[in-house]
Amino acid sequence: MWQFFHKLGSPKWFYGIATRFMPWLLVAGLMLLLAGLVWGLAFAPKDYLQGNSYRIIFIHVPTAFLAQSMYIMMAAAGVVTLVWRMKLADVFVKAVAPVGLVFTFLSLFTGAVWGKPTWGTWWIWDARLTSMLILLFLYGGAIALDRAINDEKSSWCWWAW
Repeated sequence: MWQFFHKLGSPKWFYGIATRFMPWLLVAGLMLLLAGLVWGLAFAPKDYLQGNSYRIIFIHVPTAFLAQSMYIMMAAAGVVTLVWRMKLADVFVKAVAPVGLVFTFLSLFTGAVWGKPTWGTWWIWDARLTSMLILLFLYGGAIALDRAINDEKSSWCWWAW
């Protein structure tokens, strides 16, 4: 079993598998995304307290969940990079950071849009909101650090930390 995971860490072997499954996963993901958006935004009944403004939850909650999950995945891949020096884990960290930044921004934006009619203000210095703002800064700092380091051999070490 460990040999399979070790082979999966090889970029050549991984890209061979990924290119085979990528079109199918893309189509399945887009179909599920479309179905979820249609069900959440068109067919879900109105909330008795918030009316239609609650529908943004169907976008806000998944983006917040994915933003935080991507950060955990980046941390795990950073540990793999530091311990086993797998090149694919380093590539994964560098590829996930911009996507995590976008999801974090979308989470903050949709939360602000939902918060205005619900709380009467765009922003409250709540612990959850502030932690998402800090996560946005962490993603931005990691991306800026990658852009600032030109040496590929030492770049993986900074990303892992």
